[in-house]
Amino acid sequence: MNRRALLLGTAGLCASLAGCASGDDAAEQSSATTETETASATPTETPRRPRLVGRSFTPVRADACPANGALATETETGVSAVGCVSGATECSIARLARADYDAESDTATLVVEAVERADTKNCAESPVARGYEATLRFESGLPGRAVVVHDDANGRREVARIDVDA
Repeated sequence: MNRRALLLGTAGLCASLAGCASGDDAAEQSSATTETETASATPTETPRRPRLVGRSFTPVRADACPANGALATETETGVSAVGCVSGATECSIARLARADYDAESDTATLVVEAVERADTKNCAESPVARGYEATLRFESGLPGRAVVVHDDANGRREVARIDVDA
């Protein structure tokens, strides 16, 4: 009888030890699966690109025009340009024609044109310089490059280009 009790006790002990050992392996396997699932479920963050959120354009006196027509500089939140366009008559004004950002080329473009005011008549046919200040404001970083283009009495041409430090 004692022999049976001893065998049953030993078998019970072995069974309980086997359950603990297999339980540990199961717990390890479960946590390994969870870690793997968690790692693969986390999406890879795509880098944020700059986003054009504001633009301003102000006609100013053309007292000191930059030699190349415009000067572009990097600011803390974007790009600033100061320049002069050439008008064909005294009635010409500077106007912002386009301001945009192309994410594929990482380039901000500012196009300024000289146009004739519609509300005036009898303008003298003499070339005139019209000054301006323009600013492009960005969120989530700055563009890699900024380009200023003039479309005026001298034709359409690039007058300034800067590579912006990121």
